[in-house]
Amino acid sequence: MSKIDGLITEREWAELEPRLVEWRRYIHRHPEIAEHEFGTVKFVCERLTEMGIEHHTLLDETAVVGLIRGGSPGITVGVRADMDALPIKECTGLPYASENEGVMHACGHDVHTTILLGVASVLQAHRAELQGNVKLFFQPAEEGFGGADRMIKAGVLEEPYVDNCLGIHVAPGVETGKVSLRYGVQYATTASLKITVMGKGCHGAKPDHGVDAILVAAKIVDALQCIVSRMTAPQKPAVLTIGKIHGGTVRNQVADLVVLEGTMRNVDESARDDMCELVVKISEGTAAAFGAEAEVEIIKSYINLKNDDEVTGLVQKSASDVLGPDNVEIEDEMGMGSEDFAYFAKARPSCFMHLGCRNDAPGVVNEVHSSGFAPNEACMLTGVKVQINNVLELMARGRL
Repeated sequence: MSKIDGLITEREWAELEPRLVEWRRYIHRHPEIAEHEFGTVKFVCERLTEMGIEHHTLLDETAVVGLIRGGSPGITVGVRADMDALPIKECTGLPYASENEGVMHACGHDVHTTILLGVASVLQAHRAELQGNVKLFFQPAEEGFGGADRMIKAGVLEEPYVDNCLGIHVAPGVETGKVSLRYGVQYATTASLKITVMGKGCHGAKPDHGVDAILVAAKIVDALQCIVSRMTAPQKPAVLTIGKIHGGTVRNQVADLVVLEGTMRNVDESARDDMCELVVKISEGTAAAFGAEAEVEIIKSYINLKNDDEVTGLVQKSASDVLGPDNVEIEDEMGMGSEDFAYFAKARPSCFMHLGCRNDAPGVVNEVHSSGFAPNEACMLTGVKVQINNVLELMARGRL
């Protein structure tokens, strides 16, 4: 029997579900890119005010922190949702499609925000029965701008001290009504790179009079692939992708400048640092061998996301109690994507959960960061129920 069975009635769930749909569709129609989540923050604050939940904004009013004070002493559990959208033109054709041209909730952050509002609504209504507190983290700028780290540095895990954190992300590859979990490292650590190749321009009919930056760039791209295939242990997952190349001006000129941009993914920070050194060495050396120069810029991004085994074990049991053991999957392999909940997980024992949202409707693309992505909205009530039960189980366990 789950903790929510003895606390929350079926009528409450039935009344909540249409509100979740309404909230999510409003947020979906009004997406905002990272660091510009002002309208979303306003919407969240209005809902929290209606619920009677104390809250405040931070990070130039792009983030919100709410606090539900329980009726008796206990631990404080933090629950996080990200709010930012992506610069993608929506092509779903849905009646509540984005009204902000060129911006779309293509990664499900509208669902995450809605689920946290649902968690807040239910727990606030039952706050007298809570053994501890719940902090609500409505986070900006997950998509590459480090909103989680900045919130933590602003002190959101203190006053009251947060003991554990919970996060959630929609998973279109998982059947709606199910969740999946992973023990240990779940997401990779990342870095972005930019390589500027500087050659010597000349007429295309006299290539020996110049240094072809396009040729040199091609050799660098080819050589960089050897880092993963020949310089990284097979037991350590790694990815190096050059996703953008720009160079040359006219068809009959030997190009003097080419810019390459890409991304790197590793299982841990030390492996990432080793790869960064190799990228610099190979790029500069290859360019020099052909008489060119290469300037390498590397920005180290998110750390890896590592779930706490004890908290993950508790969440597995909690989710099984709510959904049944057959609806809780354990992930065998880590993903090479990135997720800045990693900073919450590093700061406090935490668990990040994947929420099945597969949508079998015709024409839907079950892939995040796609212009046709449309999660099954039935996943939201599942997410609310499981997250609330996770909170209650953590409170019942008490401080580690």
